[in-house]
Amino acid sequence: MGSIMNILTVDVEDWYMTTDISRWGEFEDRVVASTEKVLSILGDIKATFFVLGYVAEQHPELISLIHEAGHELGTHGYSHKPIQLQTPIQFEEELLKSMKIIESITGTKVCGHRACQASVMKSTSWSIDIMKKCGIEYDSSVFPVKTPLYGVPDAPLYPYRISSNNICEDSEDGIYEFPLSVYKLPYKNVPIAGGFYLRLFPYWFTKNSIKRINKEVKPAVVYLHPWEIDVGQPKSLEFKRYHYYNLSSTEHKIKQLLKDFRFTSIKEWLQS
Repeated sequence: MGSIMNILTVDVEDWYMTTDISRWGEFEDRVVASTEKVLSILGDIKATFFVLGYVAEQHPELISLIHEAGHELGTHGYSHKPIQLQTPIQFEEELLKSMKIIESITGTKVCGHRACQASVMKSTSWSIDIMKKCGIEYDSSVFPVKTPLYGVPDAPLYPYRISSNNICEDSEDGIYEFPLSVYKLPYKNVPIAGGFYLRLFPYWFTKNSIKRINKEVKPAVVYLHPWEIDVGQPKSLEFKRYHYYNLSSTEHKIKQLLKDFRFTSIKEWLQS
């Protein structure tokens, strides 16, 4: 196990929450059991749990359980709507709503934010000013990759301060940004941080990528969703194939990462 402390994050949402919130009542709710399983796997290792306000509202006992286990709680917004599909007013309302719900359960200030679908991009950089206005101290939504849906390919690869004026350069008056980790190649950045990419690539590639990051004396920022270790979740044709791809590998890979590397929450990393 290396000496560098890496960052582990969990996006607490259910398996069907890529659909519109108006339809969520149609699906089987499995988020409590899958998140409890994540907590069991982590044991004494601390992580930052970015929780949807809706999930916190529906399952306050789950939020209390995460908090009492010593993990940090951040916000994942309220309705899992990408920032580019919201107006600034809607984004601020959802952000404050989710923060208020989580804080009312834990009695602890929410300092961190992660947008769904890595939707902090150049076109949505206005959201950074709103985060700062609402008391958010750090964000972890920038993905330094180029995809049709998201990404800031020229963003810094490691923690820096981000502002709405230029999200690709360190800014003295910005909030902290913890970009999701990538493997840098001469012609492109390959995402390796978790989620689908953890399921897609063989474990040796993920391990070697994190080792390479740690050789730079930098932390890897890894993420997962509780539903990705829920192999018994319902199968639906309306979800794309990659949603279900290699779900059976996630638990083993996460457990191996916890053995091979050191991890902590963003809060504890900042305080170290």
